Amino acid sequence: MAARVDRYPAGIPFIVGNEGAERFSFYGMRAILWIYLVALFLNFADADAVDPAVRAAAEAKATGRMHLFIAGVYGFPMLGALLADRLLGKYRVILGLSLVYCVGHAVLALFGRTEGWVYTGLALIALGSGGIKPCVSANVGDQFTAENTHLVGRVYQLFYFTINFGSFFSTLLTPWLYVRYGPDVAFGVPGLLMALATVVFWAGRNRFVKVPPSPGGRIGVLDVVGGVLLFAVFAIPAFLHEFLPIWAQAAGMLVGLAGGLGVFALRQSLAPHPGFLAVLLHALRHQGERRAGQGFFDVARATHGDQGVDGTVSVLRIMGVFSMVSVFWALFDQHSSSWINQARRMDLAVDLPLVGETTLQASQIAALNPAMVMLIIPLLNFVVYPAVVRAGGAPTPLRRMTVGMFLASLSFVAVALLQLAIDRGADGQVSVLWQIWPYLILTTAEVLVSSTGLEFAYTQAPRAMKSTIMGFWNLCVTVGNLLVALLSGFEGLPLLTFFWTFAVLMFLAALVFAVLASRYRGAPTLPAPE
Repeated sequence: MAARVDRYPAGIPFIVGNEGAERFSFYGMRAILWIYLVALFLNFADADAVDPAVRAAAEAKATGRMHLFIAGVYGFPMLGALLADRLLGKYRVILGLSLVYCVGHAVLALFGRTEGWVYTGLALIALGSGGIKPCVSANVGDQFTAENTHLVGRVYQLFYFTINFGSFFSTLLTPWLYVRYGPDVAFGVPGLLMALATVVFWAGRNRFVKVPPSPGGRIGVLDVVGGVLLFAVFAIPAFLHEFLPIWAQAAGMLVGLAGGLGVFALRQSLAPHPGFLAVLLHALRHQGERRAGQGFFDVARATHGDQGVDGTVSVLRIMGVFSMVSVFWALFDQHSSSWINQARRMDLAVDLPLVGETTLQASQIAALNPAMVMLIIPLLNFVVYPAVVRAGGAPTPLRRMTVGMFLASLSFVAVALLQLAIDRGADGQVSVLWQIWPYLILTTAEVLVSSTGLEFAYTQAPRAMKSTIMGFWNLCVTVGNLLVALLSGFEGLPLLTFFWTFAVLMFLAALVFAVLASRYRGAPTLPAPE
C-alpha cells in the first residue's frame, strides 16, 4: 500500500491560478455583454431617447444573442473533450484553446463596434471557454496519485471557491469599468486576465502530469472528425438558423449525419469500441433478430457485452431524468439577461453597509449569485441536510433536485411580481434591493440542482460512460439557453409575460421531473451529509 503524502502535486497552484484568472475573465465579460449588445443594436444611441418599441426590440434581440452565446459555451465542451481524450491530450487542448479564447477577447476589445466582429469574438470565446471546460477539472484529478488522493476533495473545494470568488469580483468590477472607461477597456481587462491565465498555465508545463490521449493516432483522428460531423447535425440549426437559408441548413445536417456515421463505421471496423453510440446503432440495426422476451438492447449483448449494453441503458435512464433540467438552465442563465433588464428599470441608488450611499449598475446585481453560493453550500451541508436526517427524512440527490426545480419556478414568480410592481408605477420607483429575494431563491435552486445533479450523474453512470453523461449534462444547459433565445424572438412579448411564461414552464417541468425521479431505479447514491 502506497505511503500517504500530505503534499499537493506541483502543478496544482498553476491550475488553480489559471482557473481563477480565466473565470474572472469570463464572468467579467459576461456581466456587461447584455448591456453592450443592447447598445450595439441601438447604434449606441441613448436608450432612454429612442422609441420604446425600438428599445424593446433591441433588448429582445440582445437576450436572444446572449443566450445563443451561452448555449455555445456549453455546447463546445463535447468537442473539447473529444480532442483532449482521443487525440491531443488535455494540456495541448487547454493551451491551444486558451489562445483562441484570448483572440476572442481581443476582437471584442478592438473591433467590437460592429455586429459581425462581435459575433466573431463571441464565437471564439465560446469555442475557447467551452472547449477547455471539460479538460480543466479533469486535469486536476490527473495530478494525483494513490499517495495523495485524499487531498483531491480539498483541491476541488478550493477550485469551486476560486470560481465563485473570481465571478463575484469580476461582476462588480467590469460594469464599473464599462461605465467609467467604455466598452473597449471593459472588454480589454477580462482579455488581459485571460492572457494571464494562459501564461500561468504555460508556466506550469513542466510540472504537470500529462495523461496521454487514448487511442490517439489514426483512430483518434477518426473519433474527432466523426464527432465534429455529428455535432454539426445539432449545431447548424441551433446556432446558424438565422444566418443560413433553410436549404443550406438541411444540406449541412445531411452531410454531417452521413459523414459522421460513415467515419464512425470506419472507426469501428478498425478498432471496435463498445461505447454508447456503438451499442445504440447496433441495437437499431439488428432489431429483426430480437427474440421473444428480449429487451431492445439485448441483441447487442453478444457483440458489445453486458457491460456495454448495461452502461447504455443506464445512460438513457439518467438522460430521461435529466431531460427536464434543460428548463432549469433556461431560467437560471437569465440572471445575465432578463434580470439585468428588470434591474435597469429599478431604483439603483442604495445605502449599503460599510459602503454607504452609492448607485449600482444593473449588471452588478448578478454578483449576488456567487456570493450567495459561497454561503448557501455550507448552510445546506452543515445545517439543513443534517436537520432533515435527524427529522427522519432522506435528502437523496433526486429529492434535492426536485426541490430545486420547484424553487426555480418560485424565483420567477418573485421576479414577475416585482415586474408587476414596476409596470404599475414608473421606472426607478422600486428598489433594486428587492431582487435579493429572487436571487436567494434561484441560487438555492442552483446549488440543489447543479452540484447535486453532477453528483448524481457521477454515481449513476458506469465508469466507461461518465464522459457521455457529462456531455449530456452540458447539452442540457445548451438546450435551455436555446429555449430562451427562441422565446425572446417573439416580438412585443412584455417582460412580465416573459417571466410568467418561464415560471409556468418551470413548474410543469418540475412536476414531470418529480414523476421521473420517483420512478427512477439505479445504483445507490451518496447520502447527504448528516
